[in-house]
Order: sequence, then structure tokens, then C-alpha cells
Amino acid sequence: MGHGKVLFVVTSHDRMGVLRNRKTGVWLEDFAVAHDILSEAGYEVTTTSPRGGEVPVDPGSMQASELAFFTPDIWLERKKDLLQESVPLGEIRQDEYDAVYYPGGYGSFWDLSVNRDNAELLESFVGSGKPVAAIRHGTAALLSAKTPAGQSILNGRRVTGASDDEERQMALDRVVPFSLGKRLSRCGAEYVCTEPWKPHVITDGMLITGQNTQSAGELAFTMLSVMENAGDRSG
Repeated sequence: MGHGKVLFVVTSHDRMGVLRNRKTGVWLEDFAVAHDILSEAGYEVTTTSPRGGEVPVDPGSMQASELAFFTPDIWLERKKDLLQESVPLGEIRQDEYDAVYYPGGYGSFWDLSVNRDNAELLESFVGSGKPVAAIRHGTAALLSAKTPAGQSILNGRRVTGASDDEERQMALDRVVPFSLGKRLSRCGAEYVCTEPWKPHVITDGMLITGQNTQSAGELAFTMLSVMENAGDRSG
């Protein structure tokens, strides 16, 4: 049974690039599924974002879920404090948490992928050998972090994240600022995806990545396993 703390790092960006009238933000199901699994296992979740305060939620993620047990508006009403009172990213200390998780959300393309506070925090998590997890667009948050030697933390790692085919099916491939898979590959990562909307999780040491929202449950349970194993070794 867990008894630690997990940091959820989410976007503060609420507009979809050139589509100024289309709102975006965190993808609620990516956040909620992982939150509930980790909380039920005994872990405390803290939410942080670049700006702090209220976190934008992508309206598209408020539509009916494929999961029979998850109703977005009901979940958000019950857990609204988690997304209304996020801690500013610059105030977070890595040593207070056992792991970090980046939920999906198109906003991550615009802010977390280049945010210096996020890069420094992520570098600290990696340097401390703690689990790092990201799903869908959240994997973009891993792009700017470096090792002490100046290489990308992704160099030589196997990862996944939102695929080009999935973006095309959402008619957003010309809206997002870059192809996530190609950008990950340019960092030296081996980017691996499966067919659209099929669960796909990759574990490479302490790095856990999921391709899409359908992977959220498997990713969260994988996080639990990795954290418990890490705790056993440190104990």
C-alpha cells in the first residue's frame, strides 16, 4: 500500500494555437483516471501548473467517456479543488515527492514543452532516480530537460505519446505546433506507437509513457508497481 506523494504537472495554456476560438487545457480523463488509481492505493496527489491557480480543462474531454464508471462533469464537481488551486510550478520542490506524472492535454505543446521551471524540476526527478510518467500530449513536457552532460533526458530511451495518426483523426495535425513523435525522435529517443486509440504503455527504467487516454489506467498501475519496487530497493 502506498503512503507517499505524487506530483501531477499540468498545462496552464488554454488556446489551441491558430484556432484562437478553440479552447484547450488538460485532458480530464488522463488526470482523473490516474488520480483515482493512485489515491485509492494510498498516494497523495498534488497538482502544479506553470501559472498556478485554476487549470484549464479541454472542453473535448468533458464529453461522455468510454469508461462506464467515469462521468467527467460529476468527477470534476467532486474533485474541483485539484484543478482550481494548483501550486505554481516554480514553488515545487522535487524532494517532497515520490514520482511525477504529466497528464495529456494539447496545452502542453505550448507551455510545458518549453517551460524552464518544468525542465529544471524534471531534471531533478531524473537525477534523483525517481519515476517519471507522461501520457499522450503530456510527453511533450519531457522535451526540454537535459542531463548534466547536456544531452536530452530522452536520448537512448524508448517512449511513446500522441501519434500523428491520432492527431489526423482529430483533424488537428495542422494545428499542433509539431509532430510529437518526430520531436521525441530528434531528442534521440526511440519513439514507438501502435494503432490509434489502442492502449499502449512503454516502461524504460523509471520512465513510463502512454500513447493515449485509453492507456491511462495501465500507465497508473505501472506507476504503482515502479514506485513500490523503488521503495523496496531504497528500504
